Amino acid sequence: MEIRKRLAFPVAEYRERLRRVRSAMADRQLDGLLVHTPENICYLTGYQTTGYYMFQMLVVPPSGDLTLVTRLIERTNVDGFAWLDDAVAYADTDDPLAVAASVVADLDLARGRLGVERSGWFLSLDHYRQLRTLLANAELVDGSGVVEQERAVKSPAEIARIREAAALADLGVQAAVEASAPGRTEQSVAARVHRVMIERGSEYAGLPLFIASGHRTLLTHATWSDKRLDPGDNVILELAGVVARYAAPIFRTLSIGPPSEKLARSSAIAVRMLEAVIDAVRPGVTAHDVDAAAKQAATREGMARAVKKRAGYSVGLNFPPDWGEGNFLEVREGDRTLLRPGMVFHLPQTCRAEGYPPAAASETVLVTETGHEVLTRFRRELLVV
Repeated sequence: MEIRKRLAFPVAEYRERLRRVRSAMADRQLDGLLVHTPENICYLTGYQTTGYYMFQMLVVPPSGDLTLVTRLIERTNVDGFAWLDDAVAYADTDDPLAVAASVVADLDLARGRLGVERSGWFLSLDHYRQLRTLLANAELVDGSGVVEQERAVKSPAEIARIREAAALADLGVQAAVEASAPGRTEQSVAARVHRVMIERGSEYAGLPLFIASGHRTLLTHATWSDKRLDPGDNVILELAGVVARYAAPIFRTLSIGPPSEKLARSSAIAVRMLEAVIDAVRPGVTAHDVDAAAKQAATREGMARAVKKRAGYSVGLNFPPDWGEGNFLEVREGDRTLLRPGMVFHLPQTCRAEGYPPAAASETVLVTETGHEVLTRFRRELLVV
C-alpha cells in the first residue's frame, strides 16, 4: 500500500503563487522568507495537517527549491498533499529549532536578511527568541504579510473552490431548516447540518458550527447545546462550507413558528444592512466605504446602536482557529484598502439592539471586474419553520 498524492491545484498554480511571493520578497529586499502560518504553507506547497500545533517552517529562498521543516510523524502529509518531493523531518527527541536553523545554513541563508512572520499565531515568542540566537549572523526582519498580500486576490482556480464551498454552505442552511422544529434540540439540528454537509463533500471548518436559540442568541459565537427549540424562538445559524481548505461562510436567522413583531423587525434590519453592504462592493472602493454602508443602513432604520462590529472580512484558505482572513484583510472603519477583482469577503450583518431578539444575515461575496457576485445563494429573509 502506498500514499496517493492528491493536489488541490495543478503544480503550475503553486509555481505562479511562488513567483509572485518571490517578487514581493525582492521588493522588501529579503534573501529568504521563513513561513510558519499553516495557510501560507498550504498556499505555497499544498501541504496540510491538523498537527500544526507542533513546530513547522517553510524556508523560501529567492530561487531554487522550497524546504519544509516538519515533525517526522507529519512527513507523510507531504506525500499526500504537497507538490514538494521531500521535507526535512525532525524526531520528537530532536530540537526542531536547531533542525530549522541548520536548514537555513545549508541553503546559505544564515548571513542573509530573512523575513519572519512575526504577526502570525504560530511562531511562539520562545521559538522566535531561539531562532534569533541560532541565526545570530542573520538579520531577522518582519516578513509578515508577504504571502498574505498575494492570498488576498484569488485566482480563478481558487474562486472555483470557493463556489463549491458556497454551494455546500447553502445545503447546510437547508438542512438546519429541515431539522428545526419545536421540541428538537440545538444538538439535533447541528447533527443534521454536519451530516448533510460532510456527506456532500465539506471538510472541517476553521471554526465550529454556531447555532443558538432563544435566550442563547444573546451569547456571541455560541455553539450548539442541549437546549430545546421553543415556539417563538429565534435561531441564529452561522456555518461555512469548506473545499480544499477554502471556506464560504453564511449567516441566517430562523423563527420557530410565526415570529414576533420585534424579531421580524430586527431580521429585516439585518437583511437591509447586508443588502446595503453588498451594493457597496465593487473595485476601487475602500474597505472603509463598504463598512460605512452598513452603519448608514442601520442609522436609516433608527438602529445605529445595533452595529457593534466590522462589516466583514476576507475569506479563502482556512485552518483553525478561524475560517476567515480578517487577520490581514478586514472590512472595517478606517481601513483604506482598495477592493480589487478576485477578493472574496464574508459580510456578516447582525442586529443586536436592546429589547430586540438578535438577528443576523450574511453572504460570501466575490469582487468582480465590474462589481460583485454573491456566491452563497440561500434565500436571505427570516426563515420561518
